[in-house]
Amino acid sequence: MNNKKRMKPRIFIKKYWRLILGGAIIAAVILCSIFAPFLTDFDPEFVDMDVAKARPGEGGHLLGTDALGRDVWARILYGSRSTLVVSIGAEVLGTIMGAVLGLICGYYTKAEKILMRFLDGFSTIPNLLLCMMMVSIFGAGIPNLILAMSIGGVPGTARMIRNQVLSLREKEFIESEKAMGAGDTRTVGLHILPHCTSYLIVRFSNGLAGSVLSMTSLSFLGLGLDPTTASWGGIINEAQTLLLVYPHILIAATVAISLTVFGFSILGDGVRDLLDPRLR
Repeated sequence: MNNKKRMKPRIFIKKYWRLILGGAIIAAVILCSIFAPFLTDFDPEFVDMDVAKARPGEGGHLLGTDALGRDVWARILYGSRSTLVVSIGAEVLGTIMGAVLGLICGYYTKAEKILMRFLDGFSTIPNLLLCMMMVSIFGAGIPNLILAMSIGGVPGTARMIRNQVLSLREKEFIESEKAMGAGDTRTVGLHILPHCTSYLIVRFSNGLAGSVLSMTSLSFLGLGLDPTTASWGGIINEAQTLLLVYPHILIAATVAISLTVFGFSILGDGVRDLLDPRLR
């Protein structure tokens, strides 16, 4: 007989409502981006001046059209693809690089003196300015944009993992492994890194909202992506000149960005509540 008490659905929802709500919002955004061709009949890049600046609902355009006659709803849907790919990709790459550097700095004292000073210098540069600098160096395109955006989160992740490694490397089970002849790679990979996994997941989930804002900011400034590619920041940039006459274009893109950022933020809080041992 199983003596473990199962958590009642009402208690589970009350305890992890952030995880549920945030997960539902982000799942909806991801599904909309994946099934975009089935949710609209219009090409997001097709220019039709005959229907330019159509109001929402006119001519079968759910959210109207922009100054070039492109369907706003289609551009919102397809714009979510570039936003999610770049934001999630940058956060994944930044987390991996930060974890590797943090493990090296925490385990090897000599490496820490050099690498941490270098990372501290990077952390003094504002994230958006750093992204702009990296984009200017690497050039345009989604892969280059992912690389440019990933660098900003590396110092914080590296510092967090370094602190965890410093507290773990003197533990008895680590000393036992060393005494039995385990190499550094085995010790770090099999015994230290698993203890840092939950912190990395929390860091990753909490950083997604900031990545979305950075991505939309760069596309708003016209950096990183082809101007013809549908992106939420690009839609806002193009709609600002029509704000007083056709505000629906700006509102639609703003709602999409706000909803996604809110979803990632609350999802990150939910993941933290679930995994962070200090909050259990």
